[in-house]
Amino acid sequence: MSTWIWALVLLAAVWAAQWGAERLAKPLKKLRKQWGFSLAAGGALVGIAVASPELGINITSAVRGVSGIGLGVLLGSNIIAIPIMVLTAFLATRKKNIKGLKGHEEDVKEHRLKVEPQAVKVLALPYLGLVIAVAILTIPKDWRGLQPMDGWIMLGMYVVFIAQALLRGRKEKEKVEWSSKEKWLTAAGLFVLALGAYFTVRATENLISAFGISSVIGGLFITSPMAALPEVFATWSVARSGQVTPSITSIISDHATTMAVAFFPLAMVGVPVENFQLFYINMIFAFLVPALYTAFIHFGGSTKSVHGFQRWQVFTLLAVLLVYVAVVLFGVLQVMGGTSGAGANHFKTFNRDGNDYLEDDEFYRAVDKIGYFENWNQDSNQYLDEDEWRAGISEYLGGYQVRQVEEFGEWDLNGDSRVSEEEFKEGLFEVADKDRNRQISESEFINLYLKGSGSQRAK
Repeated sequence: MSTWIWALVLLAAVWAAQWGAERLAKPLKKLRKQWGFSLAAGGALVGIAVASPELGINITSAVRGVSGIGLGVLLGSNIIAIPIMVLTAFLATRKKNIKGLKGHEEDVKEHRLKVEPQAVKVLALPYLGLVIAVAILTIPKDWRGLQPMDGWIMLGMYVVFIAQALLRGRKEKEKVEWSSKEKWLTAAGLFVLALGAYFTVRATENLISAFGISSVIGGLFITSPMAALPEVFATWSVARSGQVTPSITSIISDHATTMAVAFFPLAMVGVPVENFQLFYINMIFAFLVPALYTAFIHFGGSTKSVHGFQRWQVFTLLAVLLVYVAVVLFGVLQVMGGTSGAGANHFKTFNRDGNDYLEDDEFYRAVDKIGYFENWNQDSNQYLDEDEWRAGISEYLGGYQVRQVEEFGEWDLNGDSRVSEEEFKEGLFEVADKDRNRQISESEFINLYLKGSGSQRAK
């Protein structure tokens, strides 16, 4: 299908996710009362539900061999969503009269978003512990990347996290009545939310291919924001219903689920960290954003007895998000770097005749110098077998539409069931040459360069 059709599918999926999210506000309030959970623990309940898009994305990306999308979502969703959800709850509660919310008119007058203080101990601090654990497991050189043991460790930590969130500050259970209509609407809401999230992912996957960007970048800046949209709708709905603390704290529980449970399928298949600079910068912001969130809740009230966000703190979180986007796009990826960008510099170096494109021999010299074949060639012999070729396509060319089954034979030009270095260069040329004019333009070369391995291991 065309890009426009996938864009329409994306809009339809977002609408479906919104409808599903709106069905969750009232049942959440009743369920929290029925089980005697605190307001902050109520956030843990809705967090489990709204984390399903990220979990589904990561399972799908692991199964389909496009782990870069899942890794991008894992990193991006834990940075992008918190400032957006806090802003959403703040705007949703500027309405002066919200039924059942005591002292709300004063909060509106003081430009304050009041949050129960136990949210810090129950959710925010344990979540920061999960972020630190991921950093310890994946950043050190000897442990770098996501491995099966890491997945089991994070899953165990999540069990502890959710148990302490639900058991702390429990109150007396209340008797509530559930009608058949409420039950069916709740089930339908969850189903439609999950269905909408699935088609959001499918649409963004195709948009990634259409735009020619890497799977990690697509996960960071297309799939993550799209996956956050159901949470935006749920946050607005829950906050407007008077459950301000659950609307704010659910995002922490959601991201605890993402950081631990959605981490699991990626770790089971093993995901190397190819772009370490991009990875550690994301980990820094993944810690900084919830750390500010925690500090603002604890110190943000106008008095010692009132906790929450002041208006300037809400917009400070948004400013940090904008700084993150700027650092990644203009600092790490250098998307507007012009001749200062690393990919553009390589293009200029290998474009010996100074025209607007690389010819075959110029492109082949660039491939040799940057070391693409070496990065794909896992056993360091003179050929790529089919398993190495498939792994390379999935890991490094996720932003391109490459049909693995049909096209292996197109790379294996002499039919000996393996791809030589010369055949590899020709196949890579065909992939990069998106307009099929037998020339590699600067934009085509930079798109290929940003796929992962080559951009980080230039010789």
